[in-house]
Amino acid sequence: MLFLDRCDGRRVKGLNPFQKVIPYIMTSRNGAAVYFSEDIDIEPALHLVKKLNEEEGTTKYTLFAVVLTAIARVLAEKPHLNRFVMGRHVYERKYMSTSFIVKKALTEDARETDAKIYFDIGETLSSVADKVQHAIAAAQSEELSPDEKEMYFLSAIPGGYALATALFRFLERFNLAPASMIKSDPLYTSVYVANLASLNLSAPFHHLYEWGTASVFVVMGKIERRTVTKKDGTSQQHRFMNFKITLDERISEGLYFARAIDLFRRYMANPAVLKTVNNKTEGVPEAVQEPLPVAP
Repeated sequence: MLFLDRCDGRRVKGLNPFQKVIPYIMTSRNGAAVYFSEDIDIEPALHLVKKLNEEEGTTKYTLFAVVLTAIARVLAEKPHLNRFVMGRHVYERKYMSTSFIVKKALTEDARETDAKIYFDIGETLSSVADKVQHAIAAAQSEELSPDEKEMYFLSAIPGGYALATALFRFLERFNLAPASMIKSDPLYTSVYVANLASLNLSAPFHHLYEWGTASVFVVMGKIERRTVTKKDGTSQQHRFMNFKITLDERISEGLYFARAIDLFRRYMANPAVLKTVNNKTEGVPEAVQEPLPVAP
């Protein structure tokens, strides 16, 4: 490896010997994958989306935007999730992002493309909703994205795919992969999200891509109604969504993952806090143990 750091990540220092040896024992992401299945009460999020759209007279707020905002908050507060393994070394990513698939139209034959959005520290639901709207509109337009243009170009060259991927992997081995290609590639991202709820499909466990650096894959499943018993003994119908989460265990350990998922659950239970700027900074120790503020 020619350089210790990469254009998209810095080598993590101070790892203990056990953490250092894990990438040598588990050499692939899928060989190191761990799986979580979480049923999340999304009733508070759906009520907030409806309320905000009615107040502002827009349709920009969606459950998907709430989920991505909660993910952005979790990434900021639990930065180990924003790590990746490359060349048997652990790196911390220099940015926070999420990628997702967008269909050109809701038909079986419609072409799929990828969208990628970048998060800033202190993202709010409004700013993320704007980014999601813009990314979906760009993906559904007739204009080809840089990645699509690249794929069409390579497909016209005999052996183009094999040559391009082999060259890119060679450069990446020495941490020399071009920043411009990494920036646009949706698989070089913090979290990849698949929203199958929009197709009313159940969530499967998804593999981690060996291409790219995504260490977390989240699948959103179809919405189901369940009876919830309140503290006063009364019952209500709430809407739940099943989330299937796949993580590369080489970037951290089980307790850290469990607390990060619990933090995500708490943001979804109280999504109104996502409207305001997060007052927590990146890397706050044990931030997940601090109670979230209750929105008025």
